Amino acid sequence: MSHLPRQELRRGQIGLIRFVLAGTANNALVQAVGPLFLLSLGAAPFHLGILATFSQLDKIARLGGVQLLGRGFGKTRLMFWGRLLSIPATVLLVLVAIITHDHGHLAIWLAVAVIALRAALQQTGNAAWWPLIQDVTAGAGLGQFLTRMRVQQRLLELALPLAIGIYLADTPSPARFAPLFGGSILVLLLGAMCIRGVAELPSAHAEGSLTARMRQTLAMPAVARFCRYQLLRALFHSACFPFWVIALTERGLPVSQFVWMSSVLAGGQIVSLWFWGRVVDRHGYRPALLPCLSGLCMLSAAWFVLPTGGLGLLLWVGAVYLLWGILEAGVQMGQSRAMVDAVPTDLQAEGFAVIIFASAIGGGAGGLLGGFLFSAASTYRVAGLDGDILYLAIVQAGFCLPLLAGLNLGAPPTGNHHEKNASQAA
Repeated sequence: MSHLPRQELRRGQIGLIRFVLAGTANNALVQAVGPLFLLSLGAAPFHLGILATFSQLDKIARLGGVQLLGRGFGKTRLMFWGRLLSIPATVLLVLVAIITHDHGHLAIWLAVAVIALRAALQQTGNAAWWPLIQDVTAGAGLGQFLTRMRVQQRLLELALPLAIGIYLADTPSPARFAPLFGGSILVLLLGAMCIRGVAELPSAHAEGSLTARMRQTLAMPAVARFCRYQLLRALFHSACFPFWVIALTERGLPVSQFVWMSSVLAGGQIVSLWFWGRVVDRHGYRPALLPCLSGLCMLSAAWFVLPTGGLGLLLWVGAVYLLWGILEAGVQMGQSRAMVDAVPTDLQAEGFAVIIFASAIGGGAGGLLGGFLFSAASTYRVAGLDGDILYLAIVQAGFCLPLLAGLNLGAPPTGNHHEKNASQAA
């Protein structure tokens, strides 16, 4: 396998980190507040479930990016245009926030459609994201790079939600979101500029149709195992996490404090990322992924002691988000190591795309089913417990299934383990 020169590796890593920081700001300004924007329009849990479904199914747009990569379209060029073309959709989202005066269903569905459209355009470009990471970390520590990137990313996530929460206050109107959406236009431009200077290795020549190449990739045992894991993880995550906002705000948590919890979650990731990065570089994915998935399962018991309102609720939410951040950091670091190891470099774009496709299917199903089931569960009480809380506890305990799927994600393909000695060290 050929490598980029050391100077290009370093420059590429810096460019990708800057790109992902712009992407983090973009997500904070639109994706993270999307459910709150829908609630300000009068949305129901069903609408939030649909938004969560689209946020996962949008990843299928990466297949279009893979097709372009197979035809010689450059990786950085693809990501550049993915960001640039999503700007008109963002302008439309600003107009929806400004013009909407009533809380009708038309406004809600229009907002969902526009958010989904801009995400799909960005996901088309994101088909080159993991191939670029594989290019700029060849011969270098993947865990070290991911740690540097994610620490800076989480530091930004620590600060932005605090400012956004203060700005939105407790009961924001739809028009209050317009400046946030407008700010995302600027960071989209910034991200497009940052990615242009990243060097890349040439993509392997695509032979046969995209469908045939995807099947060839999926036939590889390591890739197939990781797809099963990713499908299950996305399924349970999307069936649970997007509905926290409803359960918590209905029990007295102000909107501003809910937004601040993104900073608490980021803080949990920051304090643990260096540790998890060293773990995966020295011992592989298992010591990070498996204990953290187990912790997420056990954390489901916390829903049974959820207080209502006041300082008790704030302390509960803060503690749960902090622990979730620590555990999620280990999960992300472990699964990133396993995924990069599983994908062969000669089917780079196809390998990552089929994994993202599995994630999209699982996440889309989880969001859709979760919206129906959460709405239905909210009308019941079981053994003195509110149905929505019981639902969240049960679904979160379901992380035991991706835990089982992650027990043996398999050895990396021959010649594709950049840090074979490091990751197998005792």
